[in-house]
Amino acid sequence: MDFKNIKLIASDVDGTLLLNGAKEISDELFAQILRLKQEKNILFMVASGRQYQNLRVLFEPIKDEIIYLCENGCLGIYQDKVIYQKELHRELAFEIADSILAEENCEVQISTPSIQYLFPKTNSFYRYMKNEAGITVKKIKDIHQIKEPILKVAVYNPYSTQHRLRLKKLYGKRCSMHLGRSDWTDFTPKNTDKGTALETIIKALGIAPKECVAFGDYYNDENMLKVVGCPIVMDTAPQELQKIGRYTTYTVEHALDNFIFELTS
Repeated sequence: MDFKNIKLIASDVDGTLLLNGAKEISDELFAQILRLKQEKNILFMVASGRQYQNLRVLFEPIKDEIIYLCENGCLGIYQDKVIYQKELHRELAFEIADSILAEENCEVQISTPSIQYLFPKTNSFYRYMKNEAGITVKKIKDIHQIKEPILKVAVYNPYSTQHRLRLKKLYGKRCSMHLGRSDWTDFTPKNTDKGTALETIIKALGIAPKECVAFGDYYNDENMLKVVGCPIVMDTAPQELQKIGRYTTYTVEHALDNFIFELTS
């Protein structure tokens, strides 16, 4: 592949940029992203199920230099301007949320563009979301009081995955369902994921799929990896996903080092 034609690099966060429980992005990656943009005019997109506010904190040193694809493909932001947004039908969102709350040990999070709404069953979940997750949250007594556009509904359960099968049976044909490695499962508008969002955004930017690289490690990255000309999969990814990759890597930084070498040699 001719890396000299690359114009955009997209990467998942958890399990891809953040490995083995890491909480912070490496300074090496920040330097690589800035160098690629400043010297080669290559854009970097962070593509995650996380919220915009959380990602801004995570990428603080270069927060205005990158594109954010948040909420598993529901919200795209560049230089603090919304460039892409998909909304979940309100009644469907409320129905999913009510079903989540009826499941044992399941907590619900409802994402809007500016705030995350919680109906916490436990104080520990509320404290975690407020103090550790780095997002703006609001506790509510009635989920139906939400007036803002709803991007995504998520379920958190650190104890079991059995609820996923029941919820998929109920909503799998009415919306997109994203299974993460962690304790979260996301529900987004039908046919909305990192891949469809990436495809729309790069088209608006005048960039072809073959001019893009993407890094991922799990099934919610699959469509994004299939869209780009150069999919790179983490060596910790499931074997089925590794088959999609043109290359595998043990860290994104290592792959970008090789990439920069190819561009500057």
